[in-house]
Parts: sequence; C-alpha cells; structure tokens
Amino acid sequence: MIDTQACISRHPHPNLDLQKWQMTVNLMAELFNAACGTIVQFRQQEFNAVAASNNQDNFLQRNSSWPWDMKSFCRRIMETEKSLYVDDAELSNEWHSAPPVSEGLVRSYLGLPVSWPDGSLFGTICVIDTKTSEYNQVQKQLLKQFRDMINADLQLLFDYEEIKSLAITDELTQVNNRRGLNLLGDQRIKDARRFNQNIGMVYLDIDNMKQLNDTEGHQAGDACITTLANTLKNSCRDSDIIARVGGDEFLVMMLADDEQHIQKFCHRLEYQFSTELKQNPEFQFNSLSYGYCFTNDADKACMETMIDLADKHMYENKRTGKPHPSA
Repeated sequence: MIDTQACISRHPHPNLDLQKWQMTVNLMAELFNAACGTIVQFRQQEFNAVAASNNQDNFLQRNSSWPWDMKSFCRRIMETEKSLYVDDAELSNEWHSAPPVSEGLVRSYLGLPVSWPDGSLFGTICVIDTKTSEYNQVQKQLLKQFRDMINADLQLLFDYEEIKSLAITDELTQVNNRRGLNLLGDQRIKDARRFNQNIGMVYLDIDNMKQLNDTEGHQAGDACITTLANTLKNSCRDSDIIARVGGDEFLVMMLADDEQHIQKFCHRLEYQFSTELKQNPEFQFNSLSYGYCFTNDADKACMETMIDLADKHMYENKRTGKPHPSA
C-alpha cells in the first residue's frame, strides 16, 4: 500500500520519476512566464512543495512548507476541491490580506487540485507569479493537462503496488504466497545474521481436508483454510511471516528467543484453531498438524533447508499424533 502521508520529495517511491515532475514545473514557469511553477503535497496538516521550478526569480524552493492554519491559495483548493485563479491578489478583497500576499511576493495564482487514485486529495499544481496575470482559456486548459499527467503518475504508483501485492499474496487467504515467503524470508535471514537473532520455522497442515472437500464441497474446504489463515493473522506478531505454500499447508517464519518460544506458539495456535473449528459443525473432523525447526546460528541458516526440516517434522507429527521437536 502507498503511504499517502509520506512526503513524496523526502521519501520518493522507486517508481515515481521526480525528475519528470521537475521538468514539468520548469516548463510551467516558462510557458506562463511566471516566477514559480510548483506541485504541492498536503500531508499531516502541512503543505509541502515537492517540486518547484528552478528559474532564478522563483521565491519558492523544493520542500518549502507552510501550515494548514495559514490562509493560502492551496488551502482554498483543498477545501473546495475546485480550481482557483486570482489574477491580481493585491486588489482582491479576499486575498490582499493573506500572508502570501501581505507578507510575501505573491500577486497572481492559478492552481488545480491533484488527487490520489482513491479520490482523496494529494495537493495542488499551481502557477504563482510576483506580477499580475491575464491567463487565457488555452493556458488554463494547458495547466489541466499538466495536472492530468501528475494524476496519471499517482495512478501508476497505486497500480504498481497492487500488482506487486498480487504477485506475492495468496488470493484466497490474503497472506503471502510462496514467492512472497521467498522474498521476505531471504531478507529476514539477512537481518537475523546482522543482529545475531534466532530463527524459527513452523510448518502447518490441516488434517482430513480431503474428507471435508468430498463430503461438504470445496467451498467448505476454502472456508476451513481461510479460518486457519485468520487464526494465524490473529496469533502472529507483525514481524512474523505467514505464507500459504500449498492447498491447506502454511508456513510461519519467526524470530524466536529459543525453541520453547516456538513450542508455546504452536500449542496456542493449535488451541485457537480448534476453538474456531468447533464453532462450525462442518469442520468436526478437521484438526491441525504442525512441525517446526529452530536455529540459533543465522550464519548457517538456509530457508529451503529449514522448510524441508519443518515439513518433515510436521509429517512425523501427523503420523504419530504428537508434536515432533526440531532436533
């Protein structure tokens, strides 16, 4: 997900070409013969110029900011969600006493709202000048075209994040798929090596799923799988990596103080899942099998080896009906 409260200029998204935005505001200042072309983001009750034209007479710099509480042209656009054109601010009864005019250099302003794809306002795109202006309809339409380009860039960010999410997320359960586990798990091992942390891997499998699918149908099977996924989401910490790696098979990769930490987690999860199953008569024959492994030597940790070992212990558990330790 895109953090719409993060400052675009200070924390740029890897798929956002801020140089393109810079070229856009430079062109705006040139075409409108104005002191300033700028794109402004509103976040955390503050306006921030994320792109400002680099002409010498521009009084507004990139990352210049001003508070929502101050009367400003950008604030009016955010309040009305409409365009704003003031050709002579000093002669305007409404704007002559506004700080950008009475205490600053602003004499003319033309701006439009910029929106995130979800409909919330990103901020504004505007042409600001230190002299009065007489912009015609063609110039106003031109600024709309620039605005639409910025809106399209923001849409691309949302589309990128959605595609990335689909690529690493299991559609049914909304936890990581195998690809997501590989991406996040590799990074988790690197972090564990760096900070000298221990890693645990838990392999989970729902018992008697074939019987459930044969007697109650695959919709009931999907519901049982989703129940386990939701139980995992409620039981795991934010730092734990949850993944669906098969039809009814899940993995949890976690940082653990010791093997006892993993045992307690598995016992608690088994109890919570059993409690959820008892609420639905369709799941009366289902239960949970698990196996786990633990390493306190992250330098030698290999994700595939840990998965294979946890999987082996899970099948030992399923065969004997008892949890199998990681030895």
